[in-house]
Amino acid sequence: MIPKIIHFCWYGGGDYSETIQKCITSWERHLPDYDVVRWDESNTPFDSMPFLKVLYKQKRWAFIADYMRLYAIFKYGGIYFDTDVEVIKTFDHLLGERAFIGFQTEIGVSKFPFNTAIIGSEKGSSFVELCLQETEKLQRMKYHPMAAPVVSSEILMKRYGVETYETHRLEDVLVLTKDYFYPFSWMETYDESCITPNTIAIHWWEDSWGNKKKNMTYYWRSLSRKIERTPLILASRLAYTFGNRKNFFLYLLHDHPRSH
Repeated sequence: MIPKIIHFCWYGGGDYSETIQKCITSWERHLPDYDVVRWDESNTPFDSMPFLKVLYKQKRWAFIADYMRLYAIFKYGGIYFDTDVEVIKTFDHLLGERAFIGFQTEIGVSKFPFNTAIIGSEKGSSFVELCLQETEKLQRMKYHPMAAPVVSSEILMKRYGVETYETHRLEDVLVLTKDYFYPFSWMETYDESCITPNTIAIHWWEDSWGNKKKNMTYYWRSLSRKIERTPLILASRLAYTFGNRKNFFLYLLHDHPRSH
């Protein structure tokens, strides 16, 4: 049973944007009996996780959040929301699941069709544990994936064998089609016609760490094309080297000589 706990991350300080405040208000309105836990500098176990302390010193807030979202729901159970997730219906009907996650695109549209902007699980979920172990392994090796969708997609497609775009009820995780949480993608403009009877939340694709994602459609389309020829470990290393996702995206947007 998934407990009625909402987890979210906020590192680096700063005020909430209008969009973020609107989204947090929606959690309170539609999930009034859920506890809300904010993970920030005051309650993150940096001392027991030196690799997170390194990321914090480098101001890589998003990489910390990629790990802490999984840590929070694995240790305590509950539902994690990115701060740009607006809730429009109750999540109560999902609380009986062991874990749940959603497609962000159909398979074939993106190399990484799953997202963890919204993810829920009971305490000690075996699925979340796999994601947590893989994320920690890469971060301890200083091979940082540029986004949590990389790890979740690799695990669901390679270890669980998810090959088709449809709702999958697996042994320990429910995989939902994109209309539940991601009715429009970063490559699309929002239109209310994208909302279906299944939709219970909307991910607005806003940069939670301060700056709007400028030209994200172009970034992600280029990333989808070029990542095919960039091995995961190399991509992760480049993300680490360039210091943040934006610089890594900008690198991918330009052709570079390739060794033969």
